[in-house]
Amino acid sequence: MNLKGTAVGWVGDDGEFPGVIEVQLIDAEGTVHSLIDKVPTFGRTEDLGPDSTYPLPVDICVDLIEHIDGDRALIDLCWEARNTECTRYVVPSFDLAP
Repeated sequence: MNLKGTAVGWVGDDGEFPGVIEVQLIDAEGTVHSLIDKVPTFGRTEDLGPDSTYPLPVDICVDLIEHIDGDRALIDLCWEARNTECTRYVVPSFDLAP
């Protein structure tokens, strides 16, 4: 599954190609969470770079654990972001797509 996210900025190249970006997701309570990782983690590699105009929509790969109350879903990220150990979130169901 994919969760809607927003790339908000270029973090750097970290000495590696293709670089590192910051992506935000909004949980079911409206809290914004920041994820920092390599560009390919978030799909759209051709659109995300140091000269891109941010913000840009991205897909965040997630595993659906369960639907809660019909309008929320418990998800796990498919990887662990560089800046956080948190991988489980409750998000709005309408932000998920196959």
